[in-house]
Amino acid sequence: MKKIIDFIEENVNGRTLFTKELVYKLEDGALEGVYSDQISFSNLKYSQSGFQLDMFIVANEKIWLMGADGQREELRKDFSAVSLFRFELAKRKSTDTMTGCFRMISASGRNVAAEAVVSGIYDICLENNVLKFSEDQVLYRDQPIQDGQSKPVAFQSEHRFYCEDGKLHYEYNGKCFDYDINTMQRVNSSDSFPPFVSIEK
Repeated sequence: MKKIIDFIEENVNGRTLFTKELVYKLEDGALEGVYSDQISFSNLKYSQSGFQLDMFIVANEKIWLMGADGQREELRKDFSAVSLFRFELAKRKSTDTMTGCFRMISASGRNVAAEAVVSGIYDICLENNVLKFSEDQVLYRDQPIQDGQSKPVAFQSEHRFYCEDGKLHYEYNGKCFDYDINTMQRVNSSDSFPPFVSIEK
């Protein structure tokens, strides 16, 4: 645990990164999302058993309804917001590994998809100066679909922190699942997202 905290203290805490504009497709191309952001990591606190780290995101995300000609026709949803998230992790004596959670603390936007959503964090490791861990979203969140409606979805993702040319890189690679609220099970979704890569300037 000490090596992970030392890595975060030296390379992550106090850093600000930027994600260049990314475009993704939803509902087999009927919707198109556009995303960019600025991410700051701060407020690292730790004890003998664990640590917490805040992630402050200024995000610009809009989802458009696409016309038959492949052009953006109508703004379907604006998820742009200023949000504060928190990682909270602790070492488990039973397994000698770390687990924890990731949750939203507050947000300024009118449409906040991550509100009241919590994720489990696991498989945390530091190898060759790369900090990696997995995230598994609990229950589900909303995602826009056609006809002004939304559907329940859940995400599983992989996170990576590493330094390249003296600058911190943060990679988020998430897989989207449709969520069956009757069985509480995930099913494969046609929606896919590109990896999100944020880089310190």
